[in-house]
Amino acid sequence: MKQLFSVISICVISLSALAQAAPQTKESFDYRGMPRTYAMYLPDTLEKGAPLVVYVHGYGSKTRWLADLNAVAAREGFAVCYPDGLPDSRGKDGWKVGYPPQESLDIDEADYFRHLLDEVCARYGLSRDNVFCAGMSNGGDLCYQFAYTDPTIFRAYASVAGLTFECTYLPEKLTEPVPFMEIHGTADKTSMWGGDHDNKGGWGAYIPVPLAVAAIAANNRCTVAASDTVPSLPESGRTVVRTVYGGSPSGADVVLYRIEGGKHSWAKKDIETSEIIWNFFKQYLKKD
Repeated sequence: MKQLFSVISICVISLSALAQAAPQTKESFDYRGMPRTYAMYLPDTLEKGAPLVVYVHGYGSKTRWLADLNAVAAREGFAVCYPDGLPDSRGKDGWKVGYPPQESLDIDEADYFRHLLDEVCARYGLSRDNVFCAGMSNGGDLCYQFAYTDPTIFRAYASVAGLTFECTYLPEKLTEPVPFMEIHGTADKTSMWGGDHDNKGGWGAYIPVPLAVAAIAANNRCTVAASDTVPSLPESGRTVVRTVYGGSPSGADVVLYRIEGGKHSWAKKDIETSEIIWNFFKQYLKKD
């Protein structure tokens, strides 16, 4: 048994190493007369019509390539796209969700992502139906924004340290049921768990994370909610509480992972973030 465990561990480490070492070649396509860039992770064994996960980076983040997500992709047989956001008045790449320095950005993010999906799925022979969005921080904010304004762009969304801004929450209405996951630390000082109605952080006013998640669950007409404590990684030492809102007539669950004392991060020191996200997404794969 120990020998089998060692072999499995070596295979997992090898997959992760290969995914991290893969070349991050920037591709470009024309979006309404503007060149836009992205990188792709394509497993060697990828089949025609495979699913696609789009990872939407954080505000000004240099993290545009996730070895842990690529390792899951290599094992499960899906592609990963890493698009680059546009610079705002501060010169920070990001996605327009309502931050004050983003007022100068002239971009319809929903329109852009539709074009990106058309480009990537056609170019690499991927499924246009089985497309999913995972976002960190500003990328997570965009997941919430799409849930309100353009929920059908992706089949399901997973936000890590994301927020619902009042500039979206107050004027917009949730209309379509959408599978949604949020992973968030209660000690996140950048995207605060309890919200920031008075805009003390300077990002714009936003609602508390539990309310943001509950709003989507209510729109999905979820009828049950169950919470449990899930194992965290050995080096974490933090408690992770998962709440699943289920029973929706559409089958669109909403899941919240609350990391007690967790800070602003991908949470990979606490949980297997990429594994958890894909396990959520794959429930919503459209069958042929």
